[in-house]
Amino acid sequence: MENQKPAGKPLAKKEITPIRLNRFIANSGVCSRRDADEHIKNGLVTVNGHMVTDMGIKVTYDDDVRYKNKKLSAEKKVYILMNKPKDYVTTVEDPHAEHTVLDLIGDECRERVYPVGQLDKSTRGLLLLPNGCALAVNLTHPKNTRKHIYPVFPLNP
Repeated sequence: MENQKPAGKPLAKKEITPIRLNRFIANSGVCSRRDADEHIKNGLVTVNGHMVTDMGIKVTYDDDVRYKNKKLSAEKKVYILMNKPKDYVTTVEDPHAEHTVLDLIGDECRERVYPVGQLDKSTRGLLLLPNGCALAVNLTHPKNTRKHIYPVFPLNP
């Protein structure tokens, strides 16, 4: 036998893991998962040309998923680091707040981002705004026992 290389394992096809339809819709940036459930229930979503009203259906990124006849696709991952100024509320929506951190982003980011962390209205500091829910949950959910250290500096010593 002449210098033969071992055959090795053949390259595997990219594994396609199905995900729940409401998660796919939320990942596409249309709305939250809860709102996606309502859109599904109201018959506004089709998968591969068929109207779907079952909440438990799973899809892959190869499926043709449409909301109000507009084709949806998974969003690219976006991570925004922001130095939150004073007088902005760290939330997506607040009817009692004059300004939220999302007002600072405006139309500059098409993806739906969420603030991670809790900075008071009067506090300035670094804020993370990802569009992926998994990262936000990983960083903030109590079951993950992450330490949250918030150094606070006076505005005017």
